Amino acid sequence: MIKRIAWALVPLVTAGLASFAPFLYLMLTRKTARARTLFLAFTAATALEVVVLVLVGNDDVEGTPDLLGGFYIVALAVTAAVMAFVELRPAKESAALPGRAYL
Repeated sequence: MIKRIAWALVPLVTAGLASFAPFLYLMLTRKTARARTLFLAFTAATALEVVVLVLVGNDDVEGTPDLLGGFYIVALAVTAAVMAFVELRPAKESAALPGRAYL
């Protein structure tokens, strides 16, 4: 549970710049197609965030693009945190290991 919370906090603490990190861990540990898809999706979203930051940071005028860029950063960080918390729950396969007590 502590590991799930720690991985879910990574996107929030880094303002979305490391939103791909929990899914990289998930992809390396689970090795499923869903994990690879999530990793690729959040890597692309992080790359888009960097592009938005570069484009918005070049102008001297604050306006709608700055506001939308800020909303995108917050939405990416929150979405990645929630998805990481949900996806890093214990796998269903681990409950069926031999020698494990079932209550």
